[in-house]
Amino acid sequence: MEEKRTKISETMEKIVRSRTCGCKDLYVAIVLQNTATQYMAGTPRKLSRLVKAKIDEKWSSEKVFSDDETEEVITAYEGTDVELEVNALAPQDRAFIFGQKYENGYLVKTSNDMAPEVAIGWRERKLNGKYEFKWLYVGKFAEGISDEATTKEGKLSPTTKSIKGSFYERSLDNQYEISVDESNLIDEYTDAQTALANWFSAVQEYPDNIEDIGGSTEGSTGDGTEDSTENGTTGQQ
Repeated sequence: MEEKRTKISETMEKIVRSRTCGCKDLYVAIVLQNTATQYMAGTPRKLSRLVKAKIDEKWSSEKVFSDDETEEVITAYEGTDVELEVNALAPQDRAFIFGQKYENGYLVKTSNDMAPEVAIGWRERKLNGKYEFKWLYVGKFAEGISDEATTKEGKLSPTTKSIKGSFYERSLDNQYEISVDESNLIDEYTDAQTALANWFSAVQEYPDNIEDIGGSTEGSTGDGTEDSTENGTTGQQ
């Protein structure tokens, strides 16, 4: 059944709020440059089938007092904790996000491994059948992976993998996340509608930022970010 939306004016419409009921399409891109003058990410690649995503934004606040009362409350963004549960990780995936060595069929882990800076994107399904699309601009999965395996007890007991990361604002403009909720798009939001059609082909930018980021979020070569999406496409279904 098609959802009916009521316009209030030519540029506004009734706000649509719908509960989240699913998540899918986890993509990761290597952050190639993250400086005060430039941000650039490589071509996103689909990582694994997403089971669960827990995103925890952390903010701190401090009250400033004067005249025996609260004068101001100062708030500061401290980062975003990310915990992703996925169906499985190939050794190539582990090398890609954890900075480990994968050569000649061997995955080699050392205490000196350095997880690279990455951007992650995914989409969350709403009860109304629409999706909210997201990108976190920069962070690291430096906390490793949680593995679990159990013995077969008469029937198979498939397990999942959990990875934890810390994400933060990029150096260029302190932006740390961008998202589009298609439930609330109206005809005038043409840039957002266009972005949704290619959301996972590149790390997305707000249109006004494209000339200011000093680089490109389009794909690059030689950085290990070749497309490895299922069926060789980035199609959204």
